[in-house]
Amino acid sequence: MQMVHRELEDADRIVLASPIQFMGVTAQIKAMIDHCQALWVRKCVLKLPPSGNRQERKGLFISAGGRRIANLFEPALATLKTLFRILDITYAGALLFRNMDEKGAIAKHPDALRQAFLAGQKLVEE
Repeated sequence: MQMVHRELEDADRIVLASPIQFMGVTAQIKAMIDHCQALWVRKCVLKLPPSGNRQERKGLFISAGGRRIANLFEPALATLKTLFRILDITYAGALLFRNMDEKGAIAKHPDALRQAFLAGQKLVEE
């Protein structure tokens, strides 16, 4: 995990992608986020100066979920925004796709690929 911490601290742009499972990110992504607790301790408890890249850093979240409910992505977004805050990454937005329950559904979305391309382009150019 220390290698992952270094990569997270050095990156100037981060795109985190996860499908929604039970209103949250996948267990694998959540485990990675939970292991960033050490970075929170270093920043908030030990008050150590940040390491790694200190230029403005930005992050984007991409997710798809099978349900249509209004708050489908809120728990995942809360977790992701907390991670970004601990890593001193500015939340640059999200691409969130509802009603993607069947295999290949995202490929049938009329604008998903274009939205992803434009979001990535904007993230890099800013």
